[in-house]
Parts: sequence; C-alpha cells; structure tokens
Amino acid sequence: MCLSGKSMGDQLNVFRPDFQKSGKRICLIGGKLQGVEAAYLSQKAGLHVILIDKNKDALAREFADEFHCFDVTADKKRFVEISQNADFMLPVNENQKTIDFLEAVQSEISPSCALLFDFGAYRISCDKNKSKNYFRSVNVPTPADRPTEPPFFIKPPNESGSTNARIVRTEKELESVPAGYLIEEYVEGPVWSLEVIGDGKHYNVVKETHIHLDDVYDCNQVTPLPESSDLRKITLDLAKGLNLKGIMDVEAIKGQKGFKVLEIDARFPSQTPICVYFSSGVNLISLLIEAFGKNYGVGSLKKASCDKYVGQYCILEHFIYEETNVAPVYGKLTSGGEHLVSKGKKLTPIFVSENIEIYEFADQKYRAYTIISHSGSQEEAEKYHEAAKLMVLEKNT
Repeated sequence: MCLSGKSMGDQLNVFRPDFQKSGKRICLIGGKLQGVEAAYLSQKAGLHVILIDKNKDALAREFADEFHCFDVTADKKRFVEISQNADFMLPVNENQKTIDFLEAVQSEISPSCALLFDFGAYRISCDKNKSKNYFRSVNVPTPADRPTEPPFFIKPPNESGSTNARIVRTEKELESVPAGYLIEEYVEGPVWSLEVIGDGKHYNVVKETHIHLDDVYDCNQVTPLPESSDLRKITLDLAKGLNLKGIMDVEAIKGQKGFKVLEIDARFPSQTPICVYFSSGVNLISLLIEAFGKNYGVGSLKKASCDKYVGQYCILEHFIYEETNVAPVYGKLTSGGEHLVSKGKKLTPIFVSENIEIYEFADQKYRAYTIISHSGSQEEAEKYHEAAKLMVLEKNT
C-alpha cells in the first residue's frame, strides 16, 4: 500500500480544489469546528475563503485565504464592508447573539452577497421543545416524552448535539435532572444522519452517514451508510414543512420499530460533510450555493459533485494521543468525540495523500487528531485508517 504524501515540514497543498477555481468568494462567520468543515469544503469547491472570528487563534484559519479578527456584533460597519467583497456569506457558529445580529442586519449586507442561511428554520431547530412540537405536527416519529419507566434519555432544551445529554437509569436519579430538560424514552440503535438542502420549493437529500458515539454521547467517528427510503421520506417531509431555504441535518435513531428523529439542525454541520464528500462526491457547500441561485433542483446534485469520490467509503475519526510507558511506541491513541479536537488551539495538517489526511489539534503538550481515510472499498479504507494511526504514533515517539 503506497502512503506517499506530503508530511509536516513540506509545503502542504491541502487546499487543492476538486472543482475548478471559480473566482467566487465566501465569507464564513465562525472559526471553530463548523467553520473548519465549511472552510475545508469551500477550498475544495474552488472558492476564496474569507474568515471572520473574534478569536485570534480560530482553528479554521488554516483553511482561510483571508482572516479578519473581530466581533461582528461590535463592528457592524466593518462587517458590512467585508460583505461587499464577498459573493456568499455563511454563519458557522451557534452564538445566539451573532445569529440575531445577522438576521437584524441582513438587509444592510451587500445585495450581491447571498446569505446562505434560513433563520426561521434555525429558530425551530435550536429549541428542542419547538422541534419536538414540529415533529408531531408533520407526523414524524420521535422518542416519546416522559415515559413511565426507565431508562430515560435526558438533554437540555437549547444546547447543541450531545452537550449534557445522558442516560438516566433509575427514577431516583431522575430527581437530580435540572428543570426544563427534555426527558425522553431511551431507544437503542445506531444513529443515522442525513443532510437536506432546499431553495424553499425544491429539495435534495444527499448521503446517509453513521454517527458513532463515545461514552459521553459525542460523535467520535463518521462512516457512510446505504440509502434508506424511510429516512429520506422523513427528511423530505421535515424540509418541506419548513419551506427550507438552506441546509438542515436530520439525526435519527434506528430502533426495532424503525426510525425515530432525535433532532434537526438548520445550520452547516460539522463532521458529517467531509464524510459525505468522500463517500458520495457531493460538496455540501457547492450544493448550498446552488440553492441560492436560479434553477435549483434537477441537476443540482450533479453540478455539486466530484465524480472521483462517488461510491467511495470514508472514515473520519477523532483521537487523543496519550503517552504511556509501553515499548516500542510509548504512546496510544484513544478515539473520542469532537470535544477532543476542539480543545486544541492550533490546527496543523501533518500528512495529506490521495487516501489519507491527518490533522493535528494542539495546545502545548496536548495532542488530538482527526484522521480522514477513504478508498474504493470499506476494507481498503480501513487499511488506510490503521496505517494513518501508526503514522501518528510514530510521529509522537
């Protein structure tokens, strides 16, 4: 197996576009993990990436052509001026103050700059109580509220993803759950994810992925799944009911009685888009831009796709490196959720080849990694993945 690529110390060309350079410019607001994902795929789409973040060490800087370090809510004039030099703008954060600001000033953004966001859908998706009510209104299956017997699954009403979510196995333990938390039935089964992008009238669902979870219910690995007509229908029903103009991610658990929707997120996701790209060829950034143009619908998926990745198998996984006293490696990699990589203050590409990409998230002695491996078959992708893990261990020895 050939692992030739560009390693740390070489001049890495990780921004190699898979689409022809368009000369178009996208402005991303937010440089954490959603921003990393969006900036990476924007580069692959051949876009010039402008990043805005108030954190000078924003992780997405590594994938940006321009970086402006300021708080958009505190400097509207500067923000509006930047919009005049962009063709598209995409918020990639979940800071409510920032989202509210963007909604309030959207009429002042340059008319030639498309704001790729559905504020109405986001207001429903970021409130889990509103989301649950919406699921019921369109007859979408979802875990039952306040079941009579444990185990229960609890989660806060407004926080993203798995934050503070957990299983409660006894009635006694339920007494300690904070007021306002959602208390649902616990459904066992794999968690599926599916993105949908719409222009308010026409919708494209893209590629099913498997969300692997660590012991705190944070996603530590993403792999592709086969097409599911049931989940696709559910996803389309949810998008149509919202008249979605933008992107939405649907997460559902597949239990013994079929799919039950856990949550929706009407914003650009992290982790799944890269796996979607390297297993279907569809670049969600390119498809999202299509939805804000003319004639979205028939042919849009094809225009947003890179043929060489269609039908591949991709593994995206996060690890933390920990030193040990065991020869000959004296270290180990432990798989864990994206909270591991978010602790890093500097993102560095350390190896890039045709089938493997390795990114390091570091802070002083702290080392976490994201490994992306893809190939024509699952068996080959897994071999590349194991080889990449050995490379990380050797680097740290």
